[in-house]
Amino acid sequence: MGYPEWDRSREPGRRDHTPRSVRRQDEDEDESTDYAGAFIATGCWYVVPLIGYVIWAATLSSEPRPGCVDAFGAQCPAPRSEAFTNLLDGVPQIALALALGITVAMFLGWATSGWRAWTIGFASAVLGAGMSTVIFAVLATQF
Repeated sequence: MGYPEWDRSREPGRRDHTPRSVRRQDEDEDESTDYAGAFIATGCWYVVPLIGYVIWAATLSSEPRPGCVDAFGAQCPAPRSEAFTNLLDGVPQIALALALGITVAMFLGWATSGWRAWTIGFASAVLGAGMSTVIFAVLATQF
């Protein structure tokens, strides 16, 4: 506030003798965005579900379902190999979502003040995943 004598957070009768230019410099440093932290947080929001999926896929059976055949009469793949194949098929979409998420994190870091790296990372991960889903849905209808 503009009146140090009204600030009750300090001892009564004590004034802050720090020059205003030094105080403004300290305030500006506190408000700067940690871009590297936001990028890492964005990546972590993608890695955590990925680890969960890999753990789940590893718990599936490695034996094909009995009596299961595909349209050509060949035996169905095992659930574990099918899950890992689906994961590898999704790598381009995951990579695009991560790239869009990091781009959004850069923009959010610039546009917002007071957001922490994990908040920026979460918001950018959600937006990046949504945008890549829309992009791939549009591309799927075109080809």
